[in-house]
Amino acid sequence: MRYVSFNPVRARLAERPQDWTWSSVRAHVAGADDELVRVQPAPNRYGDFARFLGEPVDHKHAWLALRRSKSSGRPLGSSEWLADLEARTGRTLAPQKRGPKPKNLCI
Repeated sequence: MRYVSFNPVRARLAERPQDWTWSSVRAHVAGADDELVRVQPAPNRYGDFARFLGEPVDHKHAWLALRRSKSSGRPLGSSEWLADLEARTGRTLAPQKRGPKPKNLCI
C-alpha cells in the first residue's frame, strides 16, 4: 500500500501521495468510501492511514525487496506467512539455495 501510494511522489507528479488526483490515498486518509474507492480492508490492516504513510520506513530497503520479489516472481512476506502459504498450496515459494539441486541416488 505504501509503495503504490508513493508512486506519484517518486514520479514527481505530486508532492504528497494524497495530492495526486487519481490516487485512492485521499479516500484512505479520510477513512471513507467515495464513488470509486472502497477503503476496506486498509483501515483494518493499517489503522490511521495518514499515520501509516508518515511512519519512518527504510524506503530504499523496502523498494529493493519489492523489486526483487517482482523480478523473481516470488511472493514477498514474512517467513511465517510464506511457510503458511507453502503449506496451503503445496508449492515451494521461499527462495532456495541457488544452483543445481542434488539428485537422490538410490543404492
